[in-house]
Amino acid sequence: MTTMDRIVVGGDHTPAATAALRWAVAEASRTGACVVVVHAFDVTGRSDLALERDLDRARRDARYRTQSWVVEVLGDLDSRVPVVVSTPDGPVARTLARAGRDAQLVVIGQPGTGRHRDLAEDLSRICSCPVITVAGDQVGAPV
Repeated sequence: MTTMDRIVVGGDHTPAATAALRWAVAEASRTGACVVVVHAFDVTGRSDLALERDLDRARRDARYRTQSWVVEVLGDLDSRVPVVVSTPDGPVARTLARAGRDAQLVVIGQPGTGRHRDLAEDLSRICSCPVITVAGDQVGAPV
């Protein structure tokens, strides 16, 4: 398997991210790729994590929640696509772009009106591969 045999998915546990994960697994099944689910652990604005032990606990919790979410989302699919979960530190756009280096695609759920509403636009500027956005109310079609 080469590095191009990866599809990176932003995993923020939203309905749109769930649709994106399902779409990415279907695409990976079709192309023979594996899926890497990336949940960026961004400590920006997290003054509640002042102590290092709090950071370590929060990182472990984020990884556990993301792994549980992936199992829940994909549990009813009959798929043999390898799925890996990654929870690197850093801002969301930069983390996804770094994970998407030499990948086939970066797939995200359509951002809402919150802090990451410009994520798709940001990723399209900094990613070295195509970026697909999937709406939460879609059955897995790219937007």
